[in-house]
Amino acid sequence: NIEICSMKYHRITCNLYKTTGNSWEQMAEELLSSAVREERVLRLVLFTRCTDNQEYKFQRSFLEQWVERHFVSPRPVVSLVAQKPLVADLVLEVHSLVEITDEAVTIEEQISSFSVRYLRIMTPHYREIIVGGLYADDLNLPVREQSEQAFRKAEEILKAEQMNFGNIVRQWNYLENITDIAHGNQCYQDFNDVRTLFYASSEWESGYPAATGIGTQHGGVLIDFNAVSGEVNIAPLDNDWQRAAHVYSDEVLISHRADGKKGTPKFERGKSLSDRRQEVIYISGTAAIRGEESVTTGDVLSQTEITLENIQHLIGLEEGREKLPEHSGKLGLLRVYLKNEEDAPAVKADLDKLCPDIPIVYLYADVCREELLVEIEGIAYL
Repeated sequence: NIEICSMKYHRITCNLYKTTGNSWEQMAEELLSSAVREERVLRLVLFTRCTDNQEYKFQRSFLEQWVERHFVSPRPVVSLVAQKPLVADLVLEVHSLVEITDEAVTIEEQISSFSVRYLRIMTPHYREIIVGGLYADDLNLPVREQSEQAFRKAEEILKAEQMNFGNIVRQWNYLENITDIAHGNQCYQDFNDVRTLFYASSEWESGYPAATGIGTQHGGVLIDFNAVSGEVNIAPLDNDWQRAAHVYSDEVLISHRADGKKGTPKFERGKSLSDRRQEVIYISGTAAIRGEESVTTGDVLSQTEITLENIQHLIGLEEGREKLPEHSGKLGLLRVYLKNEEDAPAVKADLDKLCPDIPIVYLYADVCREELLVEIEGIAYL
């Protein structure tokens, strides 16, 4: 009883596989067996429930070993995200490369000096790096140290590819206990301080990446990203309803630091990539925020609808032009992160009406502000 839904973007197909009802190993085997039948798979993201970091490490090892045994090289990069699925027992997101008949595309498997496996996609016009599962050696280290280790691994890969952080177009940042306070700093703020340090060395000609910073139940700090260089038109997307996160004021940053060096969240509201055939919009993690203030209704459906309005407004904008009609960008995939598990049925019923036929995964995850009950990210295309 696997359910599958899919969309296409930037020559990449994104499928969601969901299953329920068996042991964890049986469900994982079932989902991965479906994925292995796809061609040119680039990335696997398995959303899972686990009780502690010991079980998390067991599940991650199972995932990595299964992929090593059953996929032929170039094997996909893998990430295990400890966010409990809310409308299924286990969910697998699969990114695959669409075959283009009139252009040579190669996928090469690479190993970094930190022994991180990643993929390089080469065409005559551009190069894309697919990186997944960057984490610290010890999941019990403080967030700051885990973040430093993960970013160091990212930096090393980018340098090997003659790229820098400025080439990242989409980044996912998963943080265990994201809103916890340690030594006066919120864990998310510690992460932002480290991200700011690593990003400082790069030029940002096309703006910061589209990004999500979201909580997990376990798994420490985990980073995934895509980076692109070459003949691809890349543009940051702003939302005039929301202040850019990278210029947030101190009022919304939770830190004991008073030296003016608090790192703001370094991401754009969205990122547009166009390769002359098709345009994709990566939609960053979005919540019910106008300006830089949360819209604190306390009502999850109201927050969901405001969040969706923010997204629709974002993808109805095109860089350098007057506002286009609403929905000029077509939504192709959504992840919905919910702070409270019990909100899932009502939010799903609402989005079934508002976004029919769009593949959606619902996940239990802490959002980076206490008052926000829902965060949504996604992919749209023109």
